[in-house]
Amino acid sequence: MKTGSTFRQADQRFPLLTLEEQVNQLARDGWSAAAIKQYQAHVERLLATHSFDQNATQMRLWFDAHRVGSELFTEMLMADFRPSQENAQSRIAMLEKVMGLEPSAENFVQMTRLGFWSERGATPTLYYLYIGEMQQLRTYIEFTNRVSRLMYAKYQTRTKRFFGQPSMTMLNDIVDHQLRYYLGKPMIDFVRTQNVTRVGLKLSSQKFLHRQVRYPDARYHNRGVEDASNLKIVTHDYHAEFILDKHDQLVSMWNALEAHQVLQDDGSVRFNMQRGSYTIDELQQIANTESLNYANHGGKIHDLLDGDPSVRGAGYEPAIRDYAKTLF
Repeated sequence: MKTGSTFRQADQRFPLLTLEEQVNQLARDGWSAAAIKQYQAHVERLLATHSFDQNATQMRLWFDAHRVGSELFTEMLMADFRPSQENAQSRIAMLEKVMGLEPSAENFVQMTRLGFWSERGATPTLYYLYIGEMQQLRTYIEFTNRVSRLMYAKYQTRTKRFFGQPSMTMLNDIVDHQLRYYLGKPMIDFVRTQNVTRVGLKLSSQKFLHRQVRYPDARYHNRGVEDASNLKIVTHDYHAEFILDKHDQLVSMWNALEAHQVLQDDGSVRFNMQRGSYTIDELQQIANTESLNYANHGGKIHDLLDGDPSVRGAGYEPAIRDYAKTLF
């Protein structure tokens, strides 16, 4: 195994990393000692079962640890967590390091460890934004709720409460802000793959989450839409967000960015941010995109954590989205 943070394996059939290699790689990726201990505990329980093919089963566990938002990934992120602003800051920093989030010259945060789930056999040290079934979606929503609470704690200025709300400061970090786009991506991919309509979103939320969806104001997602027909749907907790046009097609920056993705030598993905490469329709998708909300309701806290950092010219949005907003 190479010693870098990622490597590409020539034989794609099924990789095999020893437990020692796995532990060393997790440490290089930025996981805490507590997170790695959590992973090792899962491996030890697995080995105690004496399954038929322990190597293959152990590698499935490894990939589960690399699927962002899986139950195991969340357990590792929250291992030995004690509620405090300092601890919330450190967990967010660990998450962003593990995902390899790095700002580019175009003010776009690239996920430098983003791989294709379908190619994981060749790239076992990358991380994946993938949801394959409804149960995984439910688990993933719980993960995004955890991250949202961490972000809430990071930007809470004091614990004393006034009129039922803690005092907050505006989110003021480009990586914290654009992390939301990557957190939303696997849910967008899943809904797109399943061809879920607005009615389907409502019914799925009732059936699997036992909650109603909400329909907030969509004015900021109807740029250039003559009849303002784009609909905004959020989950009951306000975090997950979907924008659908009048034909029940998802409106998302990922529709545009995925058409301009560039595969790297190590199997990871980057997104071309040269605005001249994008069509006017793609730029409209970027301007009207969804974004995961850290606040669990509208109002002042939503403005500070979600709305104000998205304002054109604030310095936290990708340059291509700031530009797209000027066109419509």
